Amino acid sequence: MKALRHALLTLAIVASLTSAPTTAQTDDAPVRTITVRVLVINVDPILEARDGVRLHEYAEYNDPRWLADEYASSVKKISHGIIDYQIVEWENADYYPVKRDGFQYDDESYLECFDSWEGWHDPDGMDYPKMIEKFKLAERHDAGEFDEVWLFGAPYFGYWEAAMAGPGAFFINGGVYDEVESVEPFAIMGFNYERGVAEMVHDLCHRTESTMSRVYGGWETDELTTNWARFAANEHQSGTAAVGTCHFPPNGEKHYDYANPRTVQSSADDWLDYPELDGETKPVNRETWGGPDYQLNYLEWWFTRLPRAPGWNEDGRLNNWWEYVFNFVEYDEEGKRIEG
Repeated sequence: MKALRHALLTLAIVASLTSAPTTAQTDDAPVRTITVRVLVINVDPILEARDGVRLHEYAEYNDPRWLADEYASSVKKISHGIIDYQIVEWENADYYPVKRDGFQYDDESYLECFDSWEGWHDPDGMDYPKMIEKFKLAERHDAGEFDEVWLFGAPYFGYWEAAMAGPGAFFINGGVYDEVESVEPFAIMGFNYERGVAEMVHDLCHRTESTMSRVYGGWETDELTTNWARFAANEHQSGTAAVGTCHFPPNGEKHYDYANPRTVQSSADDWLDYPELDGETKPVNRETWGGPDYQLNYLEWWFTRLPRAPGWNEDGRLNNWWEYVFNFVEYDEEGKRIEG
């Protein structure tokens, strides 16, 4: 019976992807494809004193375009096709971000710190309102040019992993800039081309945790009183294991413990059939998601279990949690649809 439910859910999702609806959901809340138009701002200075190469090339970091493509592909896979990222514009920015106190690196001062890996400016955080003003993000979002911003940059550029700007903005694991004068809020993801796709998916996982914590009115890992808390349970923090958290897999005993060989009983696979849960558990350990990139593989495994079923749950929230993460303007802080 469980296999049949899973097959029917897969067929429903495939059917929704074929029709790719763009209108608001009905009261039945079917699963729909969410197309997310992305503006990429690659802050990647040209180093004239280093043969005119861009910073990511000089530092031998990852190619931002490769990272963007791999991340978009990963999210489409792990969301079962629900999230369709489309990069609509790419800007290479030849400058250094302005810090909250007004400081700004130039090639000489940045490379001096980079070459010795010391002397970095403190405070490190970027002035987000100034960046938003520089690239006219509020006006461009209002004009319908994009839904979400991806910022690429180097170490010590001062990015949040995930920030939000505009009226009604809320915490998604970074700054909240609700003073920005846009019609609706928008997310700004901060990515580091020193790092890999695993860290990008990690950022999205924290964004998801923050969003679902908001929707369910808070989150304590040892108080399994909501469906979200039960989903995110791990043996070490919760006393029982389900899918785990961004930092603690079901069998984890410390932060980032993705390669722990310890075996625990987990209800993780039960969540593939949400909201039809029967409490069945199976043994899990690091080989459940596999290596050698245990972090990326765990996070992808985690996301494939994020509820994505049609309809509304008895707890008053959607059965498809991807809606809350990406269509956040359509729902209030309790997960109910905003009318009008």
